[in-house]
Amino acid sequence: MIKSKAMNKTRLLIVFFTLSFTVKAVDYEGTSTSTRLQTSLKGRVLRVVTGQFFPVSYVLQNSSGQIEYGGFLHHQIQYMSQKLKFTYEVYLAAENTNGIKRNGTWIGLIGALLRDEADLGLAPFATTLERYEAIEFSGLLGGDYTGILVRYPQAIVSLTSAYDVFSYEVWIGILVSIVSVVSLFIALTHAGVRFFTRDKNNETKVGTQMMYVLSTITSQGGYFRSRQSSLYVLAATWCFAAFVFVNIYNSTLVSYMSVIYQKPEINSFGDLAASSYKTTVPIGSISHLEVNSAKSGDMKTVADAIERCSDCKKHTAQDIASAVVEKENYAGILTFAVGYALMQNYNSGKQCRLTMAKEKNAWKHMYYAVPKTSPYTEEINREALWFLAFGLRDYLYKKYETEPAHCQLRYNNKGVSTKSSSNPIKLVQFYLPFLILFVGYAVACFQFCIEKFYYPTRQRKLQSCFRG
Repeated sequence: MIKSKAMNKTRLLIVFFTLSFTVKAVDYEGTSTSTRLQTSLKGRVLRVVTGQFFPVSYVLQNSSGQIEYGGFLHHQIQYMSQKLKFTYEVYLAAENTNGIKRNGTWIGLIGALLRDEADLGLAPFATTLERYEAIEFSGLLGGDYTGILVRYPQAIVSLTSAYDVFSYEVWIGILVSIVSVVSLFIALTHAGVRFFTRDKNNETKVGTQMMYVLSTITSQGGYFRSRQSSLYVLAATWCFAAFVFVNIYNSTLVSYMSVIYQKPEINSFGDLAASSYKTTVPIGSISHLEVNSAKSGDMKTVADAIERCSDCKKHTAQDIASAVVEKENYAGILTFAVGYALMQNYNSGKQCRLTMAKEKNAWKHMYYAVPKTSPYTEEINREALWFLAFGLRDYLYKKYETEPAHCQLRYNNKGVSTKSSSNPIKLVQFYLPFLILFVGYAVACFQFCIEKFYYPTRQRKLQSCFRG
């Protein structure tokens, strides 16, 4: 077993909070308190079992070949050893898992505790009835949500960005307005000719009215032939509406064409259940328990797929990240703190490789684990709460609970992340307008051919028929 070395950072924190707070309710020497609390850990050597649970607990080998332990939990155990005046020895479990049953026998950290090989399991344990029957939960560590680790999505430029300014409902409303205005123009013109002027030369054709309406939208004006006052009012109303439509469109068009869209292929547990993706999970972790506890729905479908997969249960978070990055159609189920830590490691410079999907599952509390017969439960509980109350946990762990700013995706309610881009507008964004333009060219050419060749030929045939 390897004896852990105290870290300077934790020592400074302990000194700071010892000088900042004087709590008369607890005095381990018993000189200023009426109620003496148990201090059975004083002078003891605590046997601590842990594993590779990045980022809260992990083992590193320095340049000298010595083994060093790192992570938030190692800072906390050093804090408790200073406060409660005990020493400890840390060793790695034979199986890198919090604890699962294999052939009816617990393995991992829980197995070490049950075999009396350790006094404390240094890992975040989620509570379940099966685990509670085997070990005692002690010392609140906090909690986290369960999410999905996915490959970072590629930036997508919308082919319809020139038309995405308005929703489909707005475009339909504009089209209906155009048809209604033209129809009303024709109706009022026809009524005016019939009941007032009785001069059919003042009657305007449908095509002429349609061109006026369209020219008002496209060029902010057009020649208006009629002299009827009612039509003036209608034209003025339409000009105002067209002015609003056009200016809103113009003011937002540039921003829409300079926006890139990002959405992971897997953005929820529903997406995962309906896809052919392989789902990896840390064996025996809170995420694994969360999946296995599902009785129905998408999570149950995912759990069944994991059980059928021979390569989906991983021992470390790094194994999951490697599978997601290097293999096609892989996703991982992890707590958000672990996912954010992996994002910090894998997203460097201009390269973005990992992100967390939009959906997150329920919050779960996590604790240390001790044997059922442990005499240290009360002291560990008390010091863990002090650690939280003094803000040490937030100071040491906050960076793992905050999504890294680099390669961050801010999802909207549709699960899509949008970002403004300073890059030049690309040709791909004009594909749809150019397509409509070329279709219009083709229709115009086709109409020209009809007028030039078909109509004259047909007219000659009709004339020959009449002569015959």
